[in-house]
Amino acid sequence: MLGTEYTDQGRLVADHWSRLAVNYEGALRSLEERGIATDKVTVEDLHALDMLHMGGLASTDELASLAGIARGHRILDVGSGVGGPARRLASKFGATVCGLELSKTLYETAVKFTELVGLTDDVQFVNGSALSLPFEDSEFDVVVMAHVAMQITEKDQLFGELARVLKPHGQLALHEIFGDEGLLHYPLPWAIDETMSEVENVSDCSSRLSSLGFDVGAFVDHSEQAQQYHVGQIAAYNSALAKGDGTQGLAKEAVEKRRVASIAMEKNLGSDAMQVGMLVSQKRA
Repeated sequence: MLGTEYTDQGRLVADHWSRLAVNYEGALRSLEERGIATDKVTVEDLHALDMLHMGGLASTDELASLAGIARGHRILDVGSGVGGPARRLASKFGATVCGLELSKTLYETAVKFTELVGLTDDVQFVNGSALSLPFEDSEFDVVVMAHVAMQITEKDQLFGELARVLKPHGQLALHEIFGDEGLLHYPLPWAIDETMSEVENVSDCSSRLSSLGFDVGAFVDHSEQAQQYHVGQIAAYNSALAKGDGTQGLAKEAVEKRRVASIAMEKNLGSDAMQVGMLVSQKRA
């Protein structure tokens, strides 16, 4: 594992997600409650727990299809969390995947989950920063990133690094959160306040990518679906809390924080403050 040098914002974000994401022990308890033995766990069994982004499994599959991910491709998943999308890209699409995760806690959970389902030959993880990727130039066919850029101030540095490690004609596949930072209601899933957030609009992101050598595709707007996703999450969290319990492998305290954040997300998505969607761009030769 490589050492990680955190920016002040990065340290806040990593600590925040370390408290809110499912951990290995919580996942095992959840699997046991569903009657799944530890030695019988499949990749699919984990997907109710390991997809931390809006839309979950369906969004992972859609982004992979938009990017044309196929068997033999080498993929970098930036901000890989506990590894759900990385394992899906390997198990369903036949890719070889490396996940990069800033939070040491999430990184360690991703490694354990991957060992649990026997995918370590196809999926590896690195604990590191997207602002200084520990990879060679032109190493990957596709870079995927879901719900990461809105947490990073140094966007030119971030996207410059993503461009550097992509092969010519490689695909950058984003499933991101866009909007007007000044209009957002907090707390959000990634930020308790504006010091942890750096949302930009789709137009600015597209212009940035073009200036860094990408041919930018059309924006696929999923804002309405994302709003409904949070309506469903709020209902699930309310149900769990009414029973005095956690859900999805999360502790009760984490469920309450996620519930409050989902309420803010539903409000933001119902206004012009926020958009969620996919943007696939091709690196020019």
